[in-house]
Amino acid sequence: MNILLWIIQIFLAALFITVGLAKAVVPMPTLRKAMDWVNEHDPKKVRAIGILETIGGFGLFFPGLYPIHDLVIPLSATGLAILMIFAAITNFNRGEKQELITNIALFILASFVVLGRLALV
Repeated sequence: MNILLWIIQIFLAALFITVGLAKAVVPMPTLRKAMDWVNEHDPKKVRAIGILETIGGFGLFFPGLYPIHDLVIPLSATGLAILMIFAAITNFNRGEKQELITNIALFILASFVVLGRLALV
């Protein structure tokens, strides 16, 4: 179970760090072309989402290298699951079914990490 959780955590960490950094540092005109939803939100909100995703991604991986992982990893996964709920709401309101499916899958994976890490403690 621990190996499966680590595989999922590394996958989620890589995904959220990559996407989060893009939202946090890519110039807004370029980001607007790549992600339509960005046009409907304040740039500060988009940057904040990117920073939260990046921090959450790091929180899934790096604490596991130290003895603090029992608390930080489930908290990071919980935060990312909450972000996916809001992302799913946004995609649902925009009628973006493929993105909605992705949000639901990422929510399930993050929730699995939360439950798995709390059950292993």
